[in-house]
Amino acid sequence: MASSTPPRDAVAVVLAAGRGSRLGFPKAALEVGGEWALPRIVDALREGGAHKVAVVLSKESKQAIEGKGGTAADVVVLNQNPEAGRTGTLQVGLEALNATEEEYSVLVHPCDVPLISQNIVKAIIKSFQESPMPEEAMARPVTPGGRGGHPLLLGQSRIQDVARFSPDQPLRDLLALHTERLIDVPVEDLGPFMNINHPEQLEMIESFLSG
Repeated sequence: MASSTPPRDAVAVVLAAGRGSRLGFPKAALEVGGEWALPRIVDALREGGAHKVAVVLSKESKQAIEGKGGTAADVVVLNQNPEAGRTGTLQVGLEALNATEEEYSVLVHPCDVPLISQNIVKAIIKSFQESPMPEEAMARPVTPGGRGGHPLLLGQSRIQDVARFSPDQPLRDLLALHTERLIDVPVEDLGPFMNINHPEQLEMIESFLSG
């Protein structure tokens, strides 16, 4: 039975501070099918239910997107030390949204998973809010075979955990520590599982989109 506690408002953090060394340029500047992916991700998160979206850049990724236009985010913030670790980038975003103080849940999404849709976001939020203890929970999309994807939705207790992590501590540690609180949402859409780390993956995804 669902908790009587009102669902926490969802906000979102897009991780876009990486150098993209294997791709050859910062992933914040990634284009898929001629479309800049970053604002598309922001729009999908917002239309899926995030009432505020923060994008976290590095100095390098900020320079890479100059001239592309707006990110569509409510907050754009710099991680001054992205080399310290990806979790550090998330912590910068949480601080920018005041997410450790407000009664929020937080969607975490990397900018190298560009094909996320608002329907996936809605499904994750719905499953999360209907869980018995959403403030303790995490939710993510999974393939029918159980492979996890993005975004990852964190309840307030898990946000507090992340705030105490070292910047280089991987989020998979959070999942391992609280396996019993993880909500897997089966989806058939490939978007949450298609990440781009190198040019060959980008070519594969563009070929997939073109049919």
